[in-house]
Amino acid sequence: MHGVAQWFATGATIIALLITAAVAIFIVCCLECTKCPRKDEDNIFSRHEL
Repeated sequence: MHGVAQWFATGATIIALLITAAVAIFIVCCLECTKCPRKDEDNIFSRHEL
């Protein structure tokens, strides 16, 4: 039983680290996309004044 608890604790730590790294990469990618100069050329983001 002790071995199972130790394995679960180690596995949970590894999974938490992987999730944290994935979220960090996602946030960095999102921040880079907001600085993209092509955003002004996109029809969705451009303002159309009537």
